[in-house]
Amino acid sequence: MKKIYLVDDDVDLVASTTMALESAGYEVKSQHDNNNLVDNIRSYNPELIILDVMFPDDDNAGFKMARTISFHDTIKKIPILMLSGVNQEGEFPLRFSNKDIDDTYLPITEFVEKPIDPKKLISKVEELTS
Repeated sequence: MKKIYLVDDDVDLVASTTMALESAGYEVKSQHDNNNLVDNIRSYNPELIILDVMFPDDDNAGFKMARTISFHDTIKKIPILMLSGVNQEGEFPLRFSNKDIDDTYLPITEFVEKPIDPKKLISKVEELTS
């Protein structure tokens, strides 16, 4: 069973995403903040990390977490799917997309906007974990 690590402050989104992923045969572990992120990922050893961008205390927390993950040799090769509603919320004058991915600023594998249809999410997860 492939393991997914989900980091998002939205408890309801975590619950619904977990349900969708588990129904597709994935094992899911989650957390709602960045506390002990690297250690938690190392101990769980997932095939994919799904990471939100914005957290209540820091609108850029997801970007910072992705960069933190990229500095650790034991976990930096795990694909990161950044899942965020930033573009729909209009919070930033700039929009983010897969064109913004780079090894320094946005070291992720793919950027997907939420809300995302569960079937599309499962399809993306299958693609990134195969």
